[in-house]
Amino acid sequence: MKIKILILVFIMFMMCGCSASVDIEIKDKKVFESVDITAYQNVIYTKEILNTSFRNYIPVYARDLIVDTLPDTPREGIQYYEKTTTDLGNGYKFNYKYTFDIDEYSEARTIKDGFRNYDFSYNDVNNTISISTDDNGLLYFNDYDQLDEVRINIKTNYFVESNNADEVNGNTYTWVFNKDSKKSIKMTIDTDSSEVVSSNNIVLILSVAIVGAILVFLALKSRDNNKI
Repeated sequence: MKIKILILVFIMFMMCGCSASVDIEIKDKKVFESVDITAYQNVIYTKEILNTSFRNYIPVYARDLIVDTLPDTPREGIQYYEKTTTDLGNGYKFNYKYTFDIDEYSEARTIKDGFRNYDFSYNDVNNTISISTDDNGLLYFNDYDQLDEVRINIKTNYFVESNNADEVNGNTYTWVFNKDSKKSIKMTIDTDSSEVVSSNNIVLILSVAIVGAILVFLALKSRDNNKI
């Protein structure tokens, strides 16, 4: 029995992978990007290996090459993600964040290295943002065997004209990718519109409209009953 338990534990450690969450917030003509990578240790990737495998200095723009140096050092004139590390006990959560000007996000490393074909464009004439990718899924799964899932969350208070998100929660639109996902991201945002109406406000507006309709109906019915 003890041998079976040990074998089971060994298999579980072998299967432990990592997941990522890309949080993008679009507001004030800026793109606030925050990437969380959660990686758990196993018999191959120990905590020490994990801690040294995730670089401290990653250029935010894909045009800037990642140069392997020991130790990991920044280069002059290059913009890097701000990195923070959280020790989870059995692994780490690494966070990389950066704030882009909206017209520069099309060169961001996350989107440019993540898809074969993509478009992130800001039209300052009609004040719209168009986001679209191919339907071949994320390239990161081809490069990282331990990666199990990536959630891409796009949050905005601007009016979203169209989207094909897997999940919508208020003003946050989520796409969930795994190794077998063959899907695209499609989204059109109108930055010239006022802030979107929250779900709570929608419920309030509908409630007021229904109550108003009932009052009108009762008033008309009362007037008919009072006719001579």
